[in-house]
Amino acid sequence: MFSRVGQLLVRHWLPVWLAWVVVLVLVAWQAPPLESVVKTGEFAFLPSDSPSLIGEKLFSRAFPNDLLASSVVIVVRRTSQSGGLQEKDWDFVDDGVDDGSKPNDFELRERILRIAEEGGGLAQADDDEPAAEKGSEKRPAPSIITSVTTFRDKNLGDLLKSADNQATLVIVGLTTEFLDAKNGETVRKIEQLLQDDLEFRRHIPAGLDISLSGTATVGRDMLVAQKDSARATEHLTVVLVVVLLIIIYRAPLLALIPLVTVVVSVKLTMSLLILGAERGLITLFQGVESYVTVLLYGAGVDYCLFLIARYKEELDEGASLEEAVSNAVAKVGHAITASAGTVICGIGMMVFAQFGKFREAGIAIAFGLAVVLLASMTFTPAMLRMTGRWAFWPQMRKERVSGDAGWIPSTPLSAHFGQLDWLQNTWEVVGRALLKRPGWIWLGTMAAMAPFAIVGAIFYTHLSYGLLSDLPSNSPCVVGTKAVREHFAAGATGTITVLLKNDSVDFAQIDGEGAGLPAIETLTEALRSRKGELQFADIRSASHPLGGDKGLDSWGTGVKAKLARDRAIRHYVSSTEGMDGHVTRLDITAENDPFARDSIAQLTRLENEIRSLLPEELQGKTALSIIGPTASIRDLKIVTDGDQIRIDSLVIGGVFLILVVLLRKPAICAYLIVSVLFSYLVALGATYLFYWAMDPTEFAGLDWKVPMFLFTILIAVGEDYNIFLMTRIEEEQRRLGPVQGVVHALSLTGRIISSCGIIMAGTFASLMAGSLKGMSQLGFALAFGVLLDTFVVRPILVPSYLVLLHQGRFGKLGRWLGAQPLAPEATPETHPAN
Repeated sequence: MFSRVGQLLVRHWLPVWLAWVVVLVLVAWQAPPLESVVKTGEFAFLPSDSPSLIGEKLFSRAFPNDLLASSVVIVVRRTSQSGGLQEKDWDFVDDGVDDGSKPNDFELRERILRIAEEGGGLAQADDDEPAAEKGSEKRPAPSIITSVTTFRDKNLGDLLKSADNQATLVIVGLTTEFLDAKNGETVRKIEQLLQDDLEFRRHIPAGLDISLSGTATVGRDMLVAQKDSARATEHLTVVLVVVLLIIIYRAPLLALIPLVTVVVSVKLTMSLLILGAERGLITLFQGVESYVTVLLYGAGVDYCLFLIARYKEELDEGASLEEAVSNAVAKVGHAITASAGTVICGIGMMVFAQFGKFREAGIAIAFGLAVVLLASMTFTPAMLRMTGRWAFWPQMRKERVSGDAGWIPSTPLSAHFGQLDWLQNTWEVVGRALLKRPGWIWLGTMAAMAPFAIVGAIFYTHLSYGLLSDLPSNSPCVVGTKAVREHFAAGATGTITVLLKNDSVDFAQIDGEGAGLPAIETLTEALRSRKGELQFADIRSASHPLGGDKGLDSWGTGVKAKLARDRAIRHYVSSTEGMDGHVTRLDITAENDPFARDSIAQLTRLENEIRSLLPEELQGKTALSIIGPTASIRDLKIVTDGDQIRIDSLVIGGVFLILVVLLRKPAICAYLIVSVLFSYLVALGATYLFYWAMDPTEFAGLDWKVPMFLFTILIAVGEDYNIFLMTRIEEEQRRLGPVQGVVHALSLTGRIISSCGIIMAGTFASLMAGSLKGMSQLGFALAFGVLLDTFVVRPILVPSYLVLLHQGRFGKLGRWLGAQPLAPEATPETHPAN
């Protein structure tokens, strides 16, 4: 098949090249910007049956006027004076004048409300209805701001003043999830007001410190960091690939061919994905371009290097330029396709993930790999045929010149660091050592790697789901959150909301049959008595709307007190038709940061305690839901933990089947899988130790995305290199015998695979260029894992095992493990290298 493909490409190289160019131009022209089609948010990719999403739907129906999904928290504080905030500071935040008179242009609350007005006004409960249902008169779309709550708020005001009187919070409620891209503009306008509006800043009382926190600020900073990381990754990837290719080839045009191939592939892939997202065929998320770019650059350059290396071998043996292109495609086409198929299959298994980002990443990356494979097998040969002998400029060559003429330095990377024979003969030396002491080398290598593998196995699930820990320390939200923690409970930036639904009771009723308010009072007081153990700072409910230990009875008996009680009850008990009185909420402020690692375990303890403390009249008939950032993160952990097990099993099974079909040796294929699994644990352990050593006190574990992407990519890429080695081993064993064939194949493929591994590791290392710690950890882990596979697993663990096997060291068991019958073996010197 590939022989015919090679011949067709040689004859029709120009139409093939033009077809790629025309398709790329047309598709790129049609594709809109990526930002217009990406789906933002983290929890939006959770399965629809996730408890937190079900709870959020219940909350939106039960409390339609409370649209708060995330918030910007403005921290206003004065720490320079012993008395804390002064009267002028309080008036600057909110002067309390809301009687229709001329607004104060330099009051913080008023200016935030003005930002909302400029965006179409405060969002209302019915703002998501279609325009046709609101009448024929059009009105501007509302802003995403729902409310601006200060210390003067009758329900929550006291909670926004610190006990030390040094700080107060202004809560800007938003309708959008904290990772929604729409938040960025609102947060930016608030920042502009506080930092860049010189006239407004002149009216800020001297000595007042103002910073931003809140879940929406965290989300905005995450999205900004993701964009910056993607941009830095792409630029560094291109630079690394260009530098490495020039070092390898020392021929600009020849180095340009792989680079142009992957550039075309990446651009075409992203354009097609964007068009698919525009038509609803796929969902793209913020940051997907980083994964696609890195994988396609690494894999695409590898495929081109293997093709060009074989092309060079054919020229060395005297083939013409046309024959060399055709023969190169014919001889390595099946190996490149099989290795690419392994990677596509491995990463493609992520489509079975429940978490949407994993699933969509699997689709996008697998699709991109298919594109770059097709480009490597068609576009690259066409460019080789187009450039002809000019590809080797400035060391021009003529056709059918013997390889002894030295027309171009050997392609391996190591050959260009100098003319030292010991560098150029590294893999021959390794091969000879493997023939002498394969067992000791195998045991020594495994012993050196084992400690890291043990660490990887022990801390496999010790992951961080914290978002603040993923951001640089100078991010606005990190600075603001530190300010909050100095005066308030860390959980003030992300409240835990508990929903109780019971159709048999009326939570707004104080006495009589079916009265539910006494039960809420009992539950609230029981939880408050254990708040130290459960690690929360305060709890507010229909019976204790202002928190603290004072319930509704302490409000007095006057008309004003009754009106206040009625207002508080309406805030905490649903009045929606069909749910009237049957759904109530408890708002809990945790001691811990809602994004901290320990917050998940704390939330689970709190939920279990609430269930056990429910009064008898609520037991068995009450549906309990918990919403908030921590609840969403907990669902994320549960879903991704399940995905990890499922995808790991599918990747191993799928890659193993491909290896068996290709090599037809199940036992050897099983060893190849085990060797790469072992290297995965080593890479995971080394990454854990590296980042722990950098900051032992603050290190909370590896980012939760690292194990999934590391396993999927490393298993696929590791077996990719094993396929190149094993296919060449089979070819050499037919000429030289089972043992000599192994070591000779190692010497022939060692240099080019090493070059490919260095380039692949370099592209992965570019992920470390961004500011997100999770991306940095993944980049380090992938780069380390690829280098480990390139320089340890593939050239030492695999050949040493095969030498032991084919030398008959396993006795009678060797036959079942795939050992070939011993026979007189030829020496490599008696045969020309292929």
